[in-house]
This record gives sequence, C-alpha cells and structure tokens, in this order.
Amino acid sequence: MNQAEMENAKLEELAARYREKGYDVVLRPRADEVPPFLAPFQPDLVATSGDEGVVVEVKSSSDLGSDSFVRLAEAVERQPGWKLQLTVVSPPVAPEVPRSADLVPEDRIESILAQAQELNREKRHEMAAITAWTAAEAILRHMVRASDARSERKSSGTILKELYVLGLIDAGQYDTFARAMEFRDAYTHGFSATVTRQAVDRFIRIMPDQPAQRRHVQFTVAKRRDQGQPQAL
Repeated sequence: MNQAEMENAKLEELAARYREKGYDVVLRPRADEVPPFLAPFQPDLVATSGDEGVVVEVKSSSDLGSDSFVRLAEAVERQPGWKLQLTVVSPPVAPEVPRSADLVPEDRIESILAQAQELNREKRHEMAAITAWTAAEAILRHMVRASDARSERKSSGTILKELYVLGLIDAGQYDTFARAMEFRDAYTHGFSATVTRQAVDRFIRIMPDQPAQRRHVQFTVAKRRDQGQPQAL
C-alpha cells in the first residue's frame, strides 16, 4: 500500500467512526460545504454534530511543514466548539531515528542540561546548543509518548508539530524549538552555523518541565477520550 492509499484508507476509517458517533460527515468538502472560516482551506474531512465541529486532516509527516496546515490549525483553534484532529500516516520509524535504541531516561535529562550550561559558560556555544538539543528532543519524545507510544520514533519536526497542534507547547516554544532544530541540522551536517550564549540560555529556559508536562499530556489525552474526541495518531 502506497502513501496515498494509506491516507485514503485512514480517512475512510475516520469517516465511518464519526458517522457511528452520530456526526454529519463530509469527505473532502467544497468551499460551499464548510463554514466561512474553513473556506480558504481544503480539509480532508469535516464532521459536525449540533454546535460541535471537527476538522480532520490525514497527512504524511512531510506534509506537516506547510504554512497552510499551520494556518488551518490556528483558524480552528479560534472557533468555539471546533477541534482539529491530526492523523499522521507515515512509516513507523523516521529514517534518522534508531529503531531499537531507548530514549534517554527522564532522570538523566537534568544532568544533560547542566552539561549544556557548563559548555555555554566556557564559551563553547555551538556544543552547548547541540547538548541542549539532546535534552530538548528527549523531553519532546517523552511528551509525545505519553499521548501515543507510536509517535515516539517519528521525526523531530513531526513530533514538534503534533505537540503544537495538540496545544501541549505554545507558539513561542514552537518557534524556539524550530530555530534550534534548524541550527542542529546545519551544524551536524557540516554547514557553517553559529549561536550566541544568550540564545542557548533562552533555549534552556523554555524547556518544558518534564513531570508537569507529562501529567498535562496524560490529562489532555484522557479528557479528549472522555469527550469522544479521537486523539492525534
């Protein structure tokens, strides 16, 4: 089954699931079949029931970087009674992610951050940033695993976008993590890249608190499940 077939099959599955729950479902609706705030977009599925609405997007991980998807997420968030369900259909393991290695244990993350801070004080800012990213990515993967264990081995960019769409990191954190990821990609692939001490300090400060974020993720997922709202997959 190719990527398009996987996406179509998942979309049909979700459409059937919403119909069973009593929603009115429109697959790939036209602009005149959706509320005005959705007219500029091309959602995969819209499900409505009374005053509630769900916009369903079935995407591959490579599609998540589009500006239109981020704008859609923001538009849905502004509408009372509406939710966005993101389902990512892609290979279970991103090419750059090891298939069998274990995540850094949560109790080691603080020591990694301490190493980053020490490197930063020694004016080894690039190595400090890479070390801080190691801790950041471990935190993000622990967060996404709390919502869906299958997401743990997706790409860094996919995990970052899923956490943002779910409301588990805010826009400021998303932007800072995205810039750090750009630096990581450039530096580790042999391109010229620099970072300041202030930027590394700022990056470390916005790291999510691990235990608190894990509880928040679990609470959010449980709440969505109790409300009959499918979680991001």
